[in-house]
Amino acid sequence: LNIPEWVMSTLVVLLLSGFPIAVIFAWIFDKTPQGFIKTDSPDTENIGGMNVKVDSRPFYLQKRNLVLAIGVVAGILIGTYGGSVISSKVDSKSIAVLPFDNYSTAPEDQYFSDGVTEMIITNLAKVKDLKVISRTSVMEYKNTTKKIKDIAKELGVAHILEGSIQRVGENVRIVGQLINASSDDHIWAESYDGNISELFSMQNDVAIEIAEAMKSELTTDEKARINYKLTESTVAYEYYLKGNMYDNAGHSESNIRAAIAEYERAISLDPNFAEAHAQLGKMHAHIKWYRFDLSKERMVMSKNAIDRALDIKPNDAIVRMALGTYYYHGFRDYGNALAQYTQARDLAPGNAFANFYAAMIYRRLGDFNKTIELCERALDMDPRSELMINNTIQTYNSNRNYNRALVLIDKALTIHPNSAELFWPIHFTQNFIGQLEKAIETAEKTGDLSALLLINLYLSSGKYENIKRLLNKEPKDIFLDNWYYYPREYIEGIVLINQNKREAGVNKLKAAIDHLNGMIEANPDDPRFYMTLGLTYARIGDAKNAIKLGNRATEILPISRDALDGPTYEKQLAVIYGLVGENEKALKKIEYLSTIPAGFHYGELLYEPSFDSIRDEPRFQTVIKKLKPQS
Repeated sequence: LNIPEWVMSTLVVLLLSGFPIAVIFAWIFDKTPQGFIKTDSPDTENIGGMNVKVDSRPFYLQKRNLVLAIGVVAGILIGTYGGSVISSKVDSKSIAVLPFDNYSTAPEDQYFSDGVTEMIITNLAKVKDLKVISRTSVMEYKNTTKKIKDIAKELGVAHILEGSIQRVGENVRIVGQLINASSDDHIWAESYDGNISELFSMQNDVAIEIAEAMKSELTTDEKARINYKLTESTVAYEYYLKGNMYDNAGHSESNIRAAIAEYERAISLDPNFAEAHAQLGKMHAHIKWYRFDLSKERMVMSKNAIDRALDIKPNDAIVRMALGTYYYHGFRDYGNALAQYTQARDLAPGNAFANFYAAMIYRRLGDFNKTIELCERALDMDPRSELMINNTIQTYNSNRNYNRALVLIDKALTIHPNSAELFWPIHFTQNFIGQLEKAIETAEKTGDLSALLLINLYLSSGKYENIKRLLNKEPKDIFLDNWYYYPREYIEGIVLINQNKREAGVNKLKAAIDHLNGMIEANPDDPRFYMTLGLTYARIGDAKNAIKLGNRATEILPISRDALDGPTYEKQLAVIYGLVGENEKALKKIEYLSTIPAGFHYGELLYEPSFDSIRDEPRFQTVIKKLKPQS
């Protein structure tokens, strides 16, 4: 029912407030067939012309007094413990490691202190019975002035680890203290001084001592995994931390390529650095997934790096995560990817990304309920991550759990109030135009959305002048992501046709056709090129080629192979049918896609211009009515 926390707290207070009154009346009066009489009345009392017998047994033998005593004890227990039990769901073995303050003489060493924070988090995540908040969420508290208790409440943890790191030449000092957030008591505090070559043992000692201070029983395997030394070269380790810094900054092409360069430097200094090999292989797989390089050679480089990591350190969560990404991002091999992510989760139970990527695989396999379960578990470990928030919202929407999506969106907007991406999924529901306008307004102000997503927003709302202004500002000739590939001429052609300049628009679309044919020749297994080419033919009136190419895209990536992306291409095929006047086929496709996860939503159908010719059809209206979310 999504009842707020204050409702339960208020109810407990009201119940406890009424309890003393009930005790007083129960003590003074007894209920009899003739009404209420005072407890201290004589053995018999004349009431209404009748002698009523009164219990004169000792206090401790009278039933009502036994009940009263039990009630008093229960009331004390509820007052002492009940409120906290009801109002708090915080795991007593939960912890957030705040970014360590950088006291180094060189400000550029910030990546170094962040790296130490990340490695302590990584080591703690290997302990099975600890809940550890992920790096993404804690890094938002760098240089914060918030109180420990407030941070703990926002992150949903019982303990906070804070500290500092100072590096002067080859010497390093790490200072840490573990705080019980509710009482503000210091459970543990320690400082470590040594040469930078001792950094790994310092990091490992911090993790082990923290786990023990939180009364976690470390297994022999857990201790061994924590104590494993990453590399013999501290310089290689620094390159590795820089690579992680670029990886964590987001998967733009420049960030991925910068990360690759840093991991390669680390490996050149220590060829046995397993984690650096694994991360390098993962970055190569990312390059293919994000469509920056579709060559077979790229995946060969990915496999070679990950194979080397497996030879060195097969039972490592980072290595297994990289192998999972190789299968996932390189080949959409979801079975093998899930096996690797599951193994990574076993090796590091507190790793939010192991749970998150397993969720992403279940979603593509079509198990949206399992996806939601794992997304929520990952979000519990990384509650402020935009990536995890947005994907959880997307999964709710895919499963048409709009109310849960809206609750999470409202919560997320308190964390990221200027995130245009959070407004994008709301347009699937009733207030399509209002939320679309809000998403556009926020995106234009913050630059938070990609140009492609903004173009799609403009197309959905008929803002063709906005598209022209965006194209004038954007030097790109191609607008792409994992689902769409739009040459500039394709977008310009649509704008011109919708502004009653058909001849000029068709000429632009024909130029797009030449470009897309070239992309298909070079990349025959990418459904994006076929679908955009099919849509282009549909817009110039070539129904035969449009339908043929649209069907080819759905054959390359069918729903049976990918339950998330497959429906995207099926929906675009329905648009092709609508554009070329194949109304029966369009209606059948719409009816089908209204019944499966990740299919059509109310807002999409309500305003999609290619369905104007069938909008008044009873079958279309039936689907609209069925999909309309309940307010």
